[in-house]
Amino acid sequence: MQVPARVQPQAVTVRIIAALFLLAAFVGARTPAAQTSAAQTPAQADVGDAALERASEGRTIDIGLLSTGGGVATIPLELYVARVLAGEAEPGAADAAQQALAVAIRTYAIVNEGRHRRDGFDLCDTTHCQVMRTANDYSRRAALATAGRVLTLDGKPVEIFYSASCGGRSESAADVWPGGTRFPYLRSVPDDVHEDEVPWVLTLTLDEIRQALVKAGFGGDRLRDIEIDERTRSGRVARLHLPGLRPDAISGDPFRMAIGPRQLRSTAFSMTRTGNSVRFTGVGYGHGVGMCVIGAGRRARRGESLEAILGQYFPGLALMSLNATAPVESPLPVSVEPPRPPIAPPVTAPPTAVSPAAAVPQAASSDINVRVPNGSSISAGELGRLALRFRESLSRTLGASAGGVTVELHSTIDGFRYETGRPWWVSAAVKGTTIDLAPAPLLAQRDGVEMTLRTAMAELLVSPTLTDRPVWVKVGAARYFARTEPHGAVSRDLKCPADAELTMALSASSQREAESRAERCFARELAKTGDWRSVR
Repeated sequence: MQVPARVQPQAVTVRIIAALFLLAAFVGARTPAAQTSAAQTPAQADVGDAALERASEGRTIDIGLLSTGGGVATIPLELYVARVLAGEAEPGAADAAQQALAVAIRTYAIVNEGRHRRDGFDLCDTTHCQVMRTANDYSRRAALATAGRVLTLDGKPVEIFYSASCGGRSESAADVWPGGTRFPYLRSVPDDVHEDEVPWVLTLTLDEIRQALVKAGFGGDRLRDIEIDERTRSGRVARLHLPGLRPDAISGDPFRMAIGPRQLRSTAFSMTRTGNSVRFTGVGYGHGVGMCVIGAGRRARRGESLEAILGQYFPGLALMSLNATAPVESPLPVSVEPPRPPIAPPVTAPPTAVSPAAAVPQAASSDINVRVPNGSSISAGELGRLALRFRESLSRTLGASAGGVTVELHSTIDGFRYETGRPWWVSAAVKGTTIDLAPAPLLAQRDGVEMTLRTAMAELLVSPTLTDRPVWVKVGAARYFARTEPHGAVSRDLKCPADAELTMALSASSQREAESRAERCFARELAKTGDWRSVR
């Protein structure tokens, strides 16, 4: 704000004001928060992009600029951290909170480098990965103060997550993404800095809820009621009953996504129904796993250090320099949470590359590229020959073709789940001309590598023609043409599965049952039309 020209303060007044500022700075430096800031941040001079580039020591991240229409930007790692911090941090948060989030952002970037390798870059700039904004003085200082430091377990950077607000208790990763990933350091812990948080409220009619679920793939003309069937250990909604719809149940997080994550802010809610209206009352914002950005800000304001904040949300992890072979600090303090039974060690990152010797070179004769993990029980050459044979035989049967096919056999179910977004019980996922396969040992326990690959190849070939049909048509066609034995008669009363029964199944058994119905429905309709392209 400018001072009016007619106001002319005297020199003595200026000296008094200057002295008061010095006294305030001295007193402030004695507070715990100020001591933490002084110990952990560089001088409060502006930090430029050049300093962050030097601190990156040659490390860069290729960012897909999806929010601005496309293109790829190669950004020095620490400048990327500063830009994401500007987009993800709580405005005005104290230094310790900014620095804790900077460590989390950097760890996420390092572990997930190559997440979008098939798109030609490492990470995107949307909520799918991490949101970027123009870096500011606060975010640059926090990035520089923590440059090169990441969260590790057993000396390796590990998968971490953060969300806007946990509402008083963080969520276990295993309860948000069940059946696959297990993270011992991402468990549900109390966060006692949310006592004054005002609950949010959302009111919807049953028909509005039904319409949102129908858009997500549910069937049914009338939602008769909605009930909470099960909660997670943190108290969040794990499963809801939906009488009148098909399927008649949905997990908490997919329900939130169907309603809209900005409207239904978290799954930490209760419900009350009055007539045709349902009132949702809840706390928090986001999935609640890992670091709570709002909670970190409150902890920093009450004087907690960077290490204490990270220890609260990621108990058992250690801070380590990317260039170090030993931790730069002791393991982070563990939150005072009662011990839980041991959990399987985490996967540090989904596979992002394979050695040249482990892949079949893409050749004009086969036009099929295969990736397998090192030490795979099935070689890249063998898998490539199977894929070529199945593509040729199915192309003759279907009268359809596809070139440039990629087949990737994953080393872990976590890597498969991460790449495809499908649950652990799904054996293969098809997107465009790419087939992702679950690990070979799991395929051997299910339908086998050959049957799984043949079904996936059939889906790849029929998908372009059936893209505007219900999901059961595509899934049913793939299973029908992958089989070599004849199909029996199908009842006219058989109900074909709704899309959500195939894409949002709650268990392996319900997934298999829905796929079986899809195949039988396709066989019944094909018998009527005689042409797979006409099945609807």
